Amino acid sequence: MTPDPLDALRLPIVPVEPRPEFADDLLRRIEIAQTAATAEPGEPNAEPGGPAVRHAATVRYFVDDLDTAISFYERQLGFREEVRSPGAFAMLDRGGLRLLLSVPGAAGAGRALPDGTVPAPGGWNRIALQVTDLAAAVAALRDAGARFRDEMVTGVGVRQIVLQDPSGNLVELFEPIAGYHERARGPSRPRKEGGQT
Repeated sequence: MTPDPLDALRLPIVPVEPRPEFADDLLRRIEIAQTAATAEPGEPNAEPGGPAVRHAATVRYFVDDLDTAISFYERQLGFREEVRSPGAFAMLDRGGLRLLLSVPGAAGAGRALPDGTVPAPGGWNRIALQVTDLAAAVAALRDAGARFRDEMVTGVGVRQIVLQDPSGNLVELFEPIAGYHERARGPSRPRKEGGQT
């Protein structure tokens, strides 16, 4: 029998460690999605028993050591682990942000590209997390040994600082200052009678 030429494209099966809290997290996400689906136009999507949330965004970072990265994001930045495949991949959550952590050279997104290039951590792209007291957050992170790329600066409507995770990926922390405002939700133009813009 001739081998199947598609075998070269199949990914290896990677075991995933189940977490007892996974079912609770999944149920919470389903409730959020149901709340969002039934919300009136322009109404914020409220998480059951919690503050209003925005639609989720997903970001992938490549990390050198999965366990070290998970510990950093959970303990220092308030993420929760959702899924872990030891030594290869983890999915973390913080509010409306899903963070995917992948180890270069591992299965899935960490695998080498056809030209042999292996993904690597670092670069200047980053996630930005809002905090209520930037000075206090920076002090607590410094006490915990976090590394910063710069000092606190005042930008357009925010104070901000950039820190590095244990693999060198960047995380921007920011605190709104007077005059900062969130963009209003809902349609960008007023609706005319009959629902047309």
